[in-house]
Amino acid sequence: MRSGYTASARLLVLLLAALLLLVLTPGEASAHAVLERATPSQDEKLEASPPVVELRFNERLDSTSTPKIVVLNSASDKVADGKVERFDEGKGIRLTLPSLKEDHYTVSYSIISADGHPVSGAYVFTVGNPPPLTDSASLDPHAQVGHDHSHGGSGELTVASFLLYAARIAYYAGLLGLAGLLLWSVQRSASPVVRDVREAAIRFGGKFMLCATLVYVVLSLNNLTQDEPFSEWGRVLTGTTVGKLYAAGLLLALAAPLAASLSKAGRLFWVAVALFVEAWNGHAAAFDPLSYTIALDYVHLAAASLWTGGLILLALVWRKERPEAGRFALLFSKWALLSFLALWVTGVLSTLHMLPSWEYILYTNWGLWLIAKVALSLLVVFVAFFIRLRLRKGNLPQKGLLWSDIGLLSAIVFVVGILTYQNPLPANEALHYHEMGEDMHVTLRISPNAPGDNSIQLKVWLPEEQGAPKSVVLRLQPVDRDDVGFIDVPLAAYEDQELDDFPGFVKAAYEAQGPYLPFAGKWQAQIRVVDSADNELVRETTFRIY
Repeated sequence: MRSGYTASARLLVLLLAALLLLVLTPGEASAHAVLERATPSQDEKLEASPPVVELRFNERLDSTSTPKIVVLNSASDKVADGKVERFDEGKGIRLTLPSLKEDHYTVSYSIISADGHPVSGAYVFTVGNPPPLTDSASLDPHAQVGHDHSHGGSGELTVASFLLYAARIAYYAGLLGLAGLLLWSVQRSASPVVRDVREAAIRFGGKFMLCATLVYVVLSLNNLTQDEPFSEWGRVLTGTTVGKLYAAGLLLALAAPLAASLSKAGRLFWVAVALFVEAWNGHAAAFDPLSYTIALDYVHLAAASLWTGGLILLALVWRKERPEAGRFALLFSKWALLSFLALWVTGVLSTLHMLPSWEYILYTNWGLWLIAKVALSLLVVFVAFFIRLRLRKGNLPQKGLLWSDIGLLSAIVFVVGILTYQNPLPANEALHYHEMGEDMHVTLRISPNAPGDNSIQLKVWLPEEQGAPKSVVLRLQPVDRDDVGFIDVPLAAYEDQELDDFPGFVKAAYEAQGPYLPFAGKWQAQIRVVDSADNELVRETTFRIY
């Protein structure tokens, strides 16, 4: 009896051992799915748009879950909305693509492997030779003429910068005022009082425009060619787009004092060319499509001129003859409303086109000045409502309301004079992340740290007793984007010549070059290092690129 019990016990132990061995033995079905092949592949540069994205894994994927493939362009927008298909007996997934233009594209995938484990990742491929995205540097006139602006990059208000801003404000006031008065000269039914006041204002405005433009161009050229010989002025004026626009502005300013003697057609021609030159010389010229951005800025300037010229004319007529001012105010209020609607529509469309998102308004001085301009514009609407209310009752505008409107106009011109010389896009700065610790030191450098192609350097120092690391992985992932997985950066070891050794530590250096930051946003860099004792050390840092 005891012998039978012992045999049964031994058999049970053997069965349990066999079952345990079966469970613990690694098999193909228990491993997580691994991406074996991707088409297009990581870092691949294609001459034409690929028809599909295909991802093949080393094992069949879970059949009850829905695999996901997301393809994003450099603006982080989805470019494909089709259904993900399965192929190769469930080991592969495929997404049909529309015709893609030249750009960097991010492929992000999320699947469930056969063992029920979620697997995700991302990589980048390129179609054609995409031009660099519009960034802060492309909007800097110093960069456009081939000069460094480091001497003025501190943001401090120097005497030179103050004079430049003052000249810009005077130039802008002269342009809007004279262009607006010339537009109002087209009015056929103007009374003799309005006509006489208008023509006198045009004569003064032409002279003011000439003086303001001369001062503004001279100070601007001096700012662009600091520490350069005077002969550089000629190269800038004749050999750069910025300089040619300054030269065109000077020619228009020389003709401004003659505007009063021009016919209506000649006056409209001067306004059309002057506003076009200013639109081309602004931020709008740096964005694509050029025809759209220039047209928006042109309409914006025309509406601002019409409102400015009309308000100046109303104030001058009001000082000379009140009843005539009341009659002109009725006409002006209608055109002022249309002008304000055009200003708001074109302003909103331009801002949406230039900025990747509304939150960028808070990142720059340009955005803060824009907020100030919007606030002043709302006050103008408030004052205009009460002026219009009095006009409907047959009363003249109150002196306080009229001068409040003129004061707000002056404040807006002041703000615009500064706003148009600010950069709407924040500047990207190279990332230099360094962290020290008892178990590891790391340094990560990314330059220029902007959307698109970047140069990446990663250095790792481990204690001497650990020696060189077994593996080093750098992962980049956008923050607050659940639909995009991490991008594994393919690192290559190199011999680093920098004198940055630490006593008691051994250095390993790696580098990579490519579009591993394909679009703007907040990103996280994760550094995963496995030492010789199989300890995994992880460091993370977050940063933003614009």
